[in-house]
Amino acid sequence: ADLNREVIARVRDAADIVEVVGEQVRLRKRGRTWEGLCPFHDEKTPSFSIDAEKGLFYCFGCHQGGDVFKFVMQLEHLSFPEAVERLARRFGVQLPPRTPEARQRRDADERLQGVLGEAQQFFVDCLARPEGRAARDELERRGFQRASWSDYGFGFAPDEWRRLIDHLARRHPEGALVEAGLAVRPDSGTSPYDRFRNRLTFPISSGDGSLIAFGGRILGDGEPKYLNSPESPLFRKRSTLFCLDRARRAIADTARVVVVEGYFDCLSLHRAGIAHAVATLGTALTADHARLLKRRLGSEGVA
Repeated sequence: ADLNREVIARVRDAADIVEVVGEQVRLRKRGRTWEGLCPFHDEKTPSFSIDAEKGLFYCFGCHQGGDVFKFVMQLEHLSFPEAVERLARRFGVQLPPRTPEARQRRDADERLQGVLGEAQQFFVDCLARPEGRAARDELERRGFQRASWSDYGFGFAPDEWRRLIDHLARRHPEGALVEAGLAVRPDSGTSPYDRFRNRLTFPISSGDGSLIAFGGRILGDGEPKYLNSPESPLFRKRSTLFCLDRARRAIADTARVVVVEGYFDCLSLHRAGIAHAVATLGTALTADHARLLKRRLGSEGVA
């Protein structure tokens, strides 16, 4: 977006710094300020303070300070434009795209993400139904407690050729489902069919937590055992790491990253408290992956 001063001021005015910080820090009101334990260093006595009127925070312990953009940048390890866009989305401020082409691209991306979001809800609903029993049994066999399923976003794709397409076709053209990677159009030109069938499903997110693709693990026999969404305007395997959105804070805090292969290996590590784990998605570790991690590891380099 074209982040001129007026746009930045609009987002800053809309973003409630107490609300944003309060999601990460337990705050108490003291006179005209709010106080809490600093999220940027370990402390037992609160030295972190917010001046809500000025929209600023400051820590008297580690001397971090700034506005709501700086807080989100430091906490989420985002660039300034990423922090502005994150807060604009959160507080409903429309950002102007740079060009008509950028506007079209953004609108197209938002449409795709809308389709993916509806598919995720469909998969989650199917997991809870009687038809999802084998998928539920597989999750329990692997030690994932039911209370964690919604956090990890597990779902189930039924063993039918057009169940998801028929579910979504009332609101979306089949071409959009193909573009989103949810449907396959045969070379013969016959009707598309569901890409994910009889599989446990996993949402795949970008580094900022946006849903961009799916992975699926076959239930029972069948090949391939693991299947990912195809490349799309949102999803590029060579530059996507599974769970990076979950691991980003821990990677920055520990200056370490564990890279594994496969969703279950990665999620099992997170379940065991190893929060700096990520996984490649059917590819070797690429130069794009390395650059992505190096930015988050800072001067330590890739561990």
